Amino acid sequence: MQVITDAAIAAAPTYNETEIRFHILDPIIRLLGYPGADDVYLILEEKLEYPYQHIGRRSKKDLPLGRSDYRAGVKGARGSFVIEAKAGSVPISDEAVEQAHSYAAHAQVGANYFVLCNGSVLTVHETLSGPRASPIVELTLAEVNTRFHELENILAPPSLVRNCRVKHDTKLRLAPGLGSSARIRSGSYLLSDHDVRFMMNGQDVTSLLRQNVPQIAEMDRQLELLKTVFEMRVSDGRIERGEDGKIGAHVEFTGVTVPNHQATAILGVNEASFVTADQFLSTDPERPTICESVSDFTVSRGTMIPMILGGTALMEADLQGNMFIKVAMHYAGGKFLGEYIALSDQKLNFPGMLPMTVEMDLAGTFELFLDD
Repeated sequence: MQVITDAAIAAAPTYNETEIRFHILDPIIRLLGYPGADDVYLILEEKLEYPYQHIGRRSKKDLPLGRSDYRAGVKGARGSFVIEAKAGSVPISDEAVEQAHSYAAHAQVGANYFVLCNGSVLTVHETLSGPRASPIVELTLAEVNTRFHELENILAPPSLVRNCRVKHDTKLRLAPGLGSSARIRSGSYLLSDHDVRFMMNGQDVTSLLRQNVPQIAEMDRQLELLKTVFEMRVSDGRIERGEDGKIGAHVEFTGVTVPNHQATAILGVNEASFVTADQFLSTDPERPTICESVSDFTVSRGTMIPMILGGTALMEADLQGNMFIKVAMHYAGGKFLGEYIALSDQKLNFPGMLPMTVEMDLAGTFELFLDD
């Protein structure tokens, strides 16, 4: 991408300030997107009445001291920058940086960034870091064409919207060190214990079915394998304080294998929402926060259910189920740690047979990692 012509780059050290603006900065500004859509603005040579802070009463000598060459940004949003141009032979001195910073920090401006450019270099600075901080981007003019993306990533309108918008959190925090919400970026849960029971007409027929139905023994084998080989994962989630002030969480699960993940999605147990009665989340493992989740799911007869280790099984009965999950957790070091129990009742209606209920109990530990 050629933003600045080779001729302009070669001649830039001899340019005066107006030529730097015309040949170097104007093409950059246009390609960044200013002026452009209705939601952005570009102001040239903006008069700043008092570009420096004053303490006490102003006197007659407090006259306007300068104009910013450019100010650009996004309308109605916290995202803007100013640009100060220097003649090609004028160095980017500490005084020049202070001048540009004073424009960006001016009470009428409040820009997030300020930019300086002469005949050899272009620098981008963060206003809140002050005039003494190193630039966050520093390019020679010869590098602008190949490294223009570094300017886009900071100064283009979408980048300003993404990086500069501020949302203030006024709700109660979840726990010490957290705001009122936190994204769960990943996590895992381990299975330490399981129990499966089959009930028909109020009678426990588990032993009988294990002896006569090969699929039952295979299910037991796969559950036991989960305790020793596999680690189930949490793919995403959020824990936050609602408008009513109560804490809730939503978690999305990923199965231990692709078929298992597909099966959980079919069953509708690949995500869960939790609530707690606690006002704050515990940071004490001896006094954990208790969260609970209840969900219902159905699967129609004839549905093909993927198995954990591959292959599929045909649902030969309509299934109606529910799952109750109870977790005891605490917050420590950027993550939630705890234990869980999951209790599931699944009612199977086989044609021509008595209804069967499968009672499944799972227990284990988990850890959830939060975004930094």
